[in-house]
Amino acid sequence: MTTRPRGRPAHDDAEIVSDDALLEAVLQAFGENGFDGTSVREVARGLDISHNLIPQRFGSKTKLWYAAVDYGFGKLGEELTREGARLGHDELVVLRGLFVRVLELYALHPWLLQVVNQEASNPGPRLDYLLEKYIKPGNDFTERWLERLAAQGRIQKPSIGALYFLVNHGAGSWFAFSDLAGRLGGKSAGDGELSVREKAEMAVSLFFDGMLPR
Repeated sequence: MTTRPRGRPAHDDAEIVSDDALLEAVLQAFGENGFDGTSVREVARGLDISHNLIPQRFGSKTKLWYAAVDYGFGKLGEELTREGARLGHDELVVLRGLFVRVLELYALHPWLLQVVNQEASNPGPRLDYLLEKYIKPGNDFTERWLERLAAQGRIQKPSIGALYFLVNHGAGSWFAFSDLAGRLGGKSAGDGELSVREKAEMAVSLFFDGMLPR
């Protein structure tokens, strides 16, 4: 049996592991372990590739963090854009549907919220980047949407800051921290296990219905 020379990637490593798969694994590691607690070598070992392949593709650990965040939140934005187009033209219906969909996506990719939580606990340039590139633009876009609906008398406009935390770090935590959520229970009145979609619909109803005119 031949062995790989130490420190050099296999010739077909680049073909075996796509950038998407690699960045997803890296983002998961940063979400679960934080920046300082993430070992690029351990991520490479989990993907069964040379530990040199990741820095060869993306550079330093810091550059890797930015690449993984851009990948993850870029994919989230693309998915929400597709969902918005699918939901139709009624802005109130679309807004509610997007809240449901974002929670479903957090269930599939919980490390998106986990990364934000990690950086919010240790503020610095990485949190600044998340705020300026993703969180603030998203909030500004949503706030303009809410203002249009409020002007039409279709909702009572909430604080955008409160809504952000309710959606992401309130309802979103039900999906991002699945082990804790499972221990707290997630069953319907009939004692059947709720699907991710049912959980998302339930969570959105708790805050979305409160915006509707009384």
